[in-house]
Amino acid sequence: MSRMLGIDESQGLVYEGDSSYGVHLVWPTPVLTPAKFLDSTAKDFSATGVYSPIKFYFREDSFDPVSRIRRGRFYKNSGSSGTMWWALPNPLVIIQRASEVDDNGCRRISVVDCHANIISAELNTLGISYPVVVLGNGKSSSIWAIISIEAGFTGEELVTLKARQSLGALPELDMEKMQEIKGSNIQEALQTLEDDYRLASPESIVDRANEAATRILNAFLETKERSTQDSLYKAITEAGKLEPQDKKEIVRNAADIVRLLHGRTKYAVQRDKNTRDVREQDAELAMQCIGVMLCDLGWAAWR
Repeated sequence: MSRMLGIDESQGLVYEGDSSYGVHLVWPTPVLTPAKFLDSTAKDFSATGVYSPIKFYFREDSFDPVSRIRRGRFYKNSGSSGTMWWALPNPLVIIQRASEVDDNGCRRISVVDCHANIISAELNTLGISYPVVVLGNGKSSSIWAIISIEAGFTGEELVTLKARQSLGALPELDMEKMQEIKGSNIQEALQTLEDDYRLASPESIVDRANEAATRILNAFLETKERSTQDSLYKAITEAGKLEPQDKKEIVRNAADIVRLLHGRTKYAVQRDKNTRDVREQDAELAMQCIGVMLCDLGWAAWR
């Protein structure tokens, strides 16, 4: 017995059932989102091509907007379009002609059929050790981490996903103070960082965080009439030469964490120092360090 979903693309309806006992209309129509599995250590998280073709759907059973946690099941597209199923008529579906119903009272429907997917086995087949899930398509997509997988009595797996926290990842800038900082392009660097945080790989996020930290620290040096530096390491060193009341220990240490994480994205550093790969949590730490730098300099505030 194989539990399946049938998507009637002509009417936007979804049917559920199995290969042995028939199908029924699912109401309300469930939220089905194209899904793609990637390894969190991947160099590129681009979600382009999720729709060509759609290999997996995520069926959302529940969503908590506060914690940004979704629970649901994955279905694998069989690749067959126009498969004919028989389903009992439903009062929610208008049948235009009597000939559409057979002697048993069932109506013939054309669907794209999808099989309930055992994600734990699928990830092993794909060779993905540290999976993330991309839901949606292209720029209209989001990245989710798999928190847990629970097997139900039907053989389906209920998967809990948690979103990468894109909203509120950085503090709110004080725009008046930003206007006073000339030539630093901090806002441009922060916008690029936030864009990457929604869609890019951890390594790319750390790269963008390193650039943002360099611009922030150089802008701070300019306010103290110190020369700007072409690298984050030199900027941290220069900031350490300021008067004790201006050294901003937390700002410099936060910048140094970003610098060290950035080094781990380089093959030479990974080889020479035997460091581990940069992961999702490292990218989150880099983002938090940028936020701490902005807040401790008085240029932004957490809301």
